[in-house]
Amino acid sequence: MRRFIAVVALVLCASWLWGPLCAFAQTNLVKNPDLASGFDGAPADWYALSSDKKLTKFSWTYTPAAGGVLGIANNSRTFSSWHQALMLRPGIYKVSAEARVEGAMPHEGGANIAISTFDGIQLISNHLQGTKDWQTVSFFLIEDRWGDTTELLCQLGVAGNPDTGRASFRNIKVIEVSTPPPMGVVRFNLAAIRTLYKDQLHQPDATISIRATGIVCGIVLLAILGWALFEIARPALWAGQGAWMLAAGLMLAITAIKFAALFHFTGFYWDIWAKTNRALLAAALGPSKIYDPGLPVDAYPPGSLYLLWLSGWIGRLLEPTANGFRVIVETPPLIADLFIGLTLYFATWRDGRGPRALIIMMLFALNPALIFDTVVWGQSDSVVALPMIAAAILILTGRYRLGWSAAAIAMLAKPQALAFTPPLALWTLFNAGIGECVWCAGAVAGTVVVGILPYQLGHSWDWIINVYKDLGTRFSEASVGAFNFMGLIGGMGTPDTDKVFGGVSYSAFGLSLTCAVYLIALYMIWRARSARAALLAIFVALFGFFMFAPRMHERYLYYPLVFLIPIALESEFLTSIFGVVSATFLFNLVYIKHLTDTSSYFPDHLNAALIGAASINLAVFFAVTAYGLLRTPAELSSGGT
Repeated sequence: MRRFIAVVALVLCASWLWGPLCAFAQTNLVKNPDLASGFDGAPADWYALSSDKKLTKFSWTYTPAAGGVLGIANNSRTFSSWHQALMLRPGIYKVSAEARVEGAMPHEGGANIAISTFDGIQLISNHLQGTKDWQTVSFFLIEDRWGDTTELLCQLGVAGNPDTGRASFRNIKVIEVSTPPPMGVVRFNLAAIRTLYKDQLHQPDATISIRATGIVCGIVLLAILGWALFEIARPALWAGQGAWMLAAGLMLAITAIKFAALFHFTGFYWDIWAKTNRALLAAALGPSKIYDPGLPVDAYPPGSLYLLWLSGWIGRLLEPTANGFRVIVETPPLIADLFIGLTLYFATWRDGRGPRALIIMMLFALNPALIFDTVVWGQSDSVVALPMIAAAILILTGRYRLGWSAAAIAMLAKPQALAFTPPLALWTLFNAGIGECVWCAGAVAGTVVVGILPYQLGHSWDWIINVYKDLGTRFSEASVGAFNFMGLIGGMGTPDTDKVFGGVSYSAFGLSLTCAVYLIALYMIWRARSARAALLAIFVALFGFFMFAPRMHERYLYYPLVFLIPIALESEFLTSIFGVVSATFLFNLVYIKHLTDTSSYFPDHLNAALIGAASINLAVFFAVTAYGLLRTPAELSSGGT
């Protein structure tokens, strides 16, 4: 009887374990696989990309009777695809979809499905070429470690084999199976592929000392930034009052709500995919290999890679789903948001006057445009803005060397931070003298050396110069989504080499206007008698940079808006300007995000949205500039930070 009971118990335990296993094995890991969910022509959880957006039209249809269908129509030879983020744990998976193709070429890429890995491997199903009715395309994937696969694709054409015609996809599935794939089917074993082609793939740096150097340098940069933030907060913390605890509690509560919201907003797919791959590459290859040529993503600035490296390490430790890893990658900007809010509070706190500082903090924390940028769009502009605003506050209050170290961290994180340095450099020269400027230059150089050291190893001396050159040439449009003066005179997406008038290109015209803006901002610094007046000059410089420089993204209005917040309550005029800029920034973000989500593109001609928003921004720039230039010396000398 005891043996019988033991056997029954074992059978029951086995059934309990086998039941969930079987249920999991039959679970489709594709989100929105029946394509029933979506909005305004955009299927939920799918994103469309083309090698030439002018040659491709994407579509999504759904009816209860026929189900959902993804469509791709190439007017000429190109390769286009629908993408979905995908991360798999070790196991065997069957990847399949029903596909149909019309008018494709007989010997090119055709309609197919594929998966791609973080290091650029793409595994592709059989191709449907010419004209063929609905057929199943599929392959088996043997995944040996978490994080290799980063996305699923439904394609018409492939890189190297572009195609024309129309392709449709439906019933898309990624299902884990418990048995090895049968003989004769298409199957890919990633471990075997990496072993067979190891000489053609990027290999990790196994040198422990280089990774250790990277960790130490990252900690040093974090310590410098922490020291800068503490110096700003110290007067309020040492005042013996507890008002700052209310501010900290509010910022923590807002951050918790924003963190929960991350799970419901998927962000801008292309940037999230690039950050995902770069984070996994940093964790896998190590700092000395992350800038090797041929990697499948653009080179990111060295400062941003420390956070991506940390995200990749956490991901490999926790092995989350694609959505979970996306949240890990997007969490550092939320933390930066938290500290920007507190930094603004502590910088504007004076002698126990907490209410005004609290209002200024909330102007940042509850600003819809800034929240949209970080949470909905999934961008990391706050990571750059944090050391920028900390640097400005410290330099304008006499902590020059520490402030310039923080500025160097911002420049390491993103080259756009260079835009706020000329006014601060002139302020340092006027108020601290040439000797202090030399020390500050040394602080910048030392911080930069620490920041790039683990990545510099194994590269030529001018490696970092080439990285920033590449960042500057990545986009070549007069306006890359920004509702600014360049967009107003040239439309969206116009090459900046085109001529505005005569032989003057958009690039030359825009850079000339930007130089004029900085001359005005430097004159305002020369006249400035207070930190608040200097902040206004920095705002004019950054806002003018956004308005007139070519190759500008819509998101770069983030930085001038943050610099406007500390002085937004100085006058009713600046409060109004703050409200208007916040509104145009939010409209610009929402408009461009809608275009990307719906796989549509900005028209070649001007439209009402661009004309209206860009004209308002232009009027704001001239109004603020006049406000700063026409103020009297007495007004310029009033107030602190």
